[in-house]
Amino acid sequence: MHPAIKIVSLIIITIFITQGGWFTLALTAIILLPFYVLHTSLWASAIKMLLKLKWFFLSIFFIYYYFTPELQASQSYFYILNDRFIPGLFRISILIVILFSVNLFIKTSSKEDILSALLWLFSPLAFFHINVDRISLRAVLTLEYIEELSARLSEYKQNKTLDVNSTTSPEYSFLIFLKQKKQSFFHLVEHSGIILREILNEAENTSGKSYTINCLAAPAAKQFILPVVLSLLLYITL
Repeated sequence: MHPAIKIVSLIIITIFITQGGWFTLALTAIILLPFYVLHTSLWASAIKMLLKLKWFFLSIFFIYYYFTPELQASQSYFYILNDRFIPGLFRISILIVILFSVNLFIKTSSKEDILSALLWLFSPLAFFHINVDRISLRAVLTLEYIEELSARLSEYKQNKTLDVNSTTSPEYSFLIFLKQKKQSFFHLVEHSGIILREILNEAENTSGKSYTINCLAAPAAKQFILPVVLSLLLYITL
């Protein structure tokens, strides 16, 4: 499948599930499920991404629980479930489906295909005298340095975990454990800023580095059927 069609389909899915309800979300999950059944290797990367966002998902529950206006006088369990828990669960479910969609797109497309597809999609901007090559180059650099930042943070986190585990005894209480995790988090945030500055300095010193982006041909006419059918299916559920 043409990479540009994949990007357009991903955009369509993201737009509709953020505007729809539970039925739209369920239909999108059903559409994605066969790909994950046929390619079981996709589950590992998707679950890994979910685990990285676990605290973000938990924060959404706290926000909906503590900052939802009191629409009813009684604080019954039904009120908490219907007006606080379920809306938070729905927003988290949307993010999970989007995450699985993005994971499917990334794992079935090479970086070169993604960049070439972006160049093809941005090509109409050339009529407005916008430098499409510059936009594509920024996309290349962004992908490269995001990967570099992620790799360095993972390496630092592993080394920091080894240091903490080597000094932790079984007699430590749960409160001390939480305190260590809090300190590790602040160390990671501080170190991420240092790494980011190092990467930006390296980026400024990479003058003369060349990049090659292959120009794609237009997708076959029959491939446009996919985003059209996808749009109609999701539109019905709104």
